[in-house]
Amino acid sequence: METPLPIDSLTKMPPDILWRILMGVVTDDGDVAFWRLSLTCKVFRDVVSDPKFREEAHFVWLDSVVNWSAFSREYRQEFRVPYSLTLCLHCTEVYKDCPPGYVGDGRRGVLRAFYSEKEVEGYCSVDCFFNDGGEFQAE
Repeated sequence: METPLPIDSLTKMPPDILWRILMGVVTDDGDVAFWRLSLTCKVFRDVVSDPKFREEAHFVWLDSVVNWSAFSREYRQEFRVPYSLTLCLHCTEVYKDCPPGYVGDGRRGVLRAFYSEKEVEGYCSVDCFFNDGGEFQAE
């Protein structure tokens, strides 16, 4: 059995190598890896908090669940887009604000659903929307 490298050995690696290692962890473990790695040490937190790192991880995941060559350029422009991290207007928790399109938990090759609909703009869930006094308008 291989012995894992100590954290201090990893944190002293060249930044581009550490980036690749952590990218592999995130794409294998999914969104939960961002949280776990950011709690491990400041160096890991700085890497996985970088917006470019998050965007690359998102596209690695997205490209693993969709064969983009099967779709038109317009389709790719509409659905091959990054998510943003947003504060919920009610609970003020940060949530992964995904545009309509493919959703999952960020693990390579794992899809929750083909298309998502943004439930309520600015809220992490419909529950937060209702708890904030929101009401859906009848059409």
